Amino acid sequence: MKKILYITLAMLVLSCSGSKSTTAQAPSKKMLKGTWEVTDIKFVGDKGLYKAFLFDLADSSCFKGGEWVFIPNNGSGKFSTKANSSICEAYTNSIHWSFLEGTDGYTQFQFKYVGDDIKAKHVTSGYRATIQDISDNVMVIKVPTTYEGNPFDVIMTYNKTSDNIDL
Repeated sequence: MKKILYITLAMLVLSCSGSKSTTAQAPSKKMLKGTWEVTDIKFVGDKGLYKAFLFDLADSSCFKGGEWVFIPNNGSGKFSTKANSSICEAYTNSIHWSFLEGTDGYTQFQFKYVGDDIKAKHVTSGYRATIQDISDNVMVIKVPTTYEGNPFDVIMTYNKTSDNIDL
């Protein structure tokens, strides 16, 4: 009788643990480990001229060619913009980042600015974007924004340039 009980319990435990699944929308933080470059920025919305001021920092064009570094074990990182025109200054910002499962079934990439005197637990605001595609070498995110009251999305494509994680 005990054997039947143990066998039944073992089958129940094995059947429950096998029900977990992974999808393309559920990336692991290890996928982002390394240094990434923003290689493309596109606008999606109604026809028209767009201007996007991203992450309360700079015009979207300033992010193209910028470098992002992600450290998965503690969610720290940084990003840098380049001074590539008269409207773009070079910035480097330390961040704390993570993934969040969105209500639409897509994973959200989120981050907040941190610094030497600013710890992540004390920062109550940040930024969130939907991950449209992710692999070991490419990430595409959709950043919702507005211009003159009209909503549109900025699509940013990141390509991995190195496994190095030098902050």
